[in-house]
Amino acid sequence: MAGFPSRFRPDALEARLAPLDALPRTLWLPAIVNNEGDPFARLAWVESARARLLAGDSPLAEVPDDGLPADLARGFAPSFERLALPALCQSQPAVAEQVLRSLLWHVDQVARVAGGVPRPVAIERVVRSFDAEWVERGEALHEVMRLVESLDGVAHFARWSELQGLLRAESWQRILEARELIERMPRLAELIRRLGRVRPREEDHVEFDEAAGGGGPDTWVRQLRETELPGTPVEVEGVRRSGDPARMLPIEALWRSNRLAPTRARRLRRLFAARLAEQALLGWQHRDRWSEPTWVPAPGARRVPRAVRRPVLEAGPIVVCVDTSSSMAGGPERVAKAIVVQALRTAAAERRPCYVYAFSGARQVAECELSSDLDGLRRLADFVAASFHGGTDVVEPIERALAQVRGEGWRQADLLIASDGEFGPTAATVEAVEAARRELGLRVQGVLIGDRETRGLRSIVDDTFWVRDWRRYGARHGQVDAPVHDRNLTGLYFPNMAAAPGTGTPLPGMAAAPLADTERDDGRA
Repeated sequence: MAGFPSRFRPDALEARLAPLDALPRTLWLPAIVNNEGDPFARLAWVESARARLLAGDSPLAEVPDDGLPADLARGFAPSFERLALPALCQSQPAVAEQVLRSLLWHVDQVARVAGGVPRPVAIERVVRSFDAEWVERGEALHEVMRLVESLDGVAHFARWSELQGLLRAESWQRILEARELIERMPRLAELIRRLGRVRPREEDHVEFDEAAGGGGPDTWVRQLRETELPGTPVEVEGVRRSGDPARMLPIEALWRSNRLAPTRARRLRRLFAARLAEQALLGWQHRDRWSEPTWVPAPGARRVPRAVRRPVLEAGPIVVCVDTSSSMAGGPERVAKAIVVQALRTAAAERRPCYVYAFSGARQVAECELSSDLDGLRRLADFVAASFHGGTDVVEPIERALAQVRGEGWRQADLLIASDGEFGPTAATVEAVEAARRELGLRVQGVLIGDRETRGLRSIVDDTFWVRDWRRYGARHGQVDAPVHDRNLTGLYFPNMAAAPGTGTPLPGMAAAPLADTERDDGRA
């Protein structure tokens, strides 16, 4: 720093705490207050350990002795491999944070346990305690990962007992059954993934302007370096002074001639030896150099950061209306629950909002926002645990859904209606849907979990996906095939029925498939 001696840095003490800037605040206290190792070296190690966990590597592979004693690193390292903790923490910041907090807490307990037993025995006991804790937690988190990809919403163990209660409930097994069911219907899962219109959104990025002149730190530049290859017989380029007898000119050999007088020959041989030692003999100059790439330091340019805004594409939210009337009991009920579970998985993987309306009879509408945190999983568990009953009134849920998509942050949403089609909307509801199409570009996708489309379903949706073999997924129906050959059965026998399907804008790439393709995509061979 200017104005101070070269060896004096007033910010040297604060610089040792620089790793705190990259760590979450919840790791500050465990990393600083600990009985093992140097606190400043431990801070630097915790920062690198967190980065290694997020990359899927063990944090104990490279540990400085002053950051964590070697006997502790050797004691805890097998636990990370045995419990597969690096794989569990990969790309999961919340889980990596909890693993490090737990590791630092158990490391701090070694000094307390070692007060009554030798240190190796204390380390062994603490490692067993760490293993017992993460055997249970790891199994629970792996169970959640079977449903959603991100664990950020369930990795905070302040509500650990609630998560354990959810995973042990029967409703969680029904969620997993619904996930397995949707995997047998890949086209339906792809349709749900396509919900939500793509919109451009600008994000702030930092770029560095390197055209601001020099003065920056040294950088390494790749250049070609000539390397001499001695003794390589290549093209002769001329004559030079050399100490190599194999390349000397024939005239130099006269210095060692035996045909001269003994006294003169002895003097010339001494002169030859002196010229050889001084590398002053005349010799042939060969092209004996090779150019090879190498890295050399060079003065770097001064990088000036500047903020820029770049457009990125972002998919819109998902709004789902699920028919929960008594006619949906059995196979349609399982398919409808699978649709809701897949909507949550898609929204959680792509960090999109998702809202669900479950409707039945008049004034029987339940709504909730799905999310991958613990509260969202509990709401999903309550939905899949409920049994379907009541009549069918589609007016109120559609009005609520239209009000939702007109709200801030939901205008790029698509609406999906999953039903057996046994309902009839009013003219005002149909007109409200048409108004949303004109003003917002709303797309309404229907999923028919029944045998035929009705006039009410066709008057609302833009396109219909037919789950033709829904009977296969109900215990009371078994493997019974569909009794009809076409979902447009009503339209075939009543050709003058209004509201032909496809009047709106269907999802891209999801046009109606032929009958054979529909059967294959719904899980049939």
